[in-house]
Amino acid sequence: MGLMDRLFGRTPAASSAQRAGPSSAQPSVGPSTRGANSPQAIRKELVRVSVRDTLLHNGIPATWLRAEPLTTSAPGRDVGVHVRLVVQHWDERLMQHAVALQEHVQKRIVSLDPLAERWLMGLSWQFDLEDVSSCPPLPHPGSWTASPAAVKKAEPAAKAQPQPGADVITGPTRIQHAGEDKRKALERILSERDADFKRQESDGSEFGKTQPMGFEKTAPATLQKTEPGQPARRPTSGG
Repeated sequence: MGLMDRLFGRTPAASSAQRAGPSSAQPSVGPSTRGANSPQAIRKELVRVSVRDTLLHNGIPATWLRAEPLTTSAPGRDVGVHVRLVVQHWDERLMQHAVALQEHVQKRIVSLDPLAERWLMGLSWQFDLEDVSSCPPLPHPGSWTASPAAVKKAEPAAKAQPQPGADVITGPTRIQHAGEDKRKALERILSERDADFKRQESDGSEFGKTQPMGFEKTAPATLQKTEPGQPARRPTSGG
């Protein structure tokens, strides 16, 4: 009998029974989630087969996509399986029909196991690409809220613009400066004016050669001298 047993007045039999109680009162553990024949292992293999059959039925190469079944638990539910679809090859068509492909996988799983709705926790996507250079970049921020017609109309113009850092010019290209364009325009205007003058001279139009006008000699006008007027006399006072 220990010191604590003496303080609380416990007997050796009671203390030994109390120590043995928790081990015998533990609830029984459910079916094992490990092992080749466990329910979880069978469910994971069913998921792999369902994804493989779906790809084969729809003509999608098996190397483009792989399934990763993961053991998952949720509050209020038994341990289940979460399906992760991993994309290994980039193709725009695969992303365009991703929703339909996911629905096909779910239907195939349920067709193989009608009770799959109890343990199937969901599906998610992940990208595991060796080369991402073929993936398109993010579009202009305004394209997400624009109409599809406007986005398609703007795509050719965006492709024609050089990307930042692209300093390689393909094909024979001549870069013209603004000064050259102005000089060429001025030369064209002057040449057109000269050709117009020559054509008018040959036709004898009113813009033909002109002779200088003769100027008559004019004699300066003679100036006549005028006598200055007599000053007016002041009246004298009477006397």
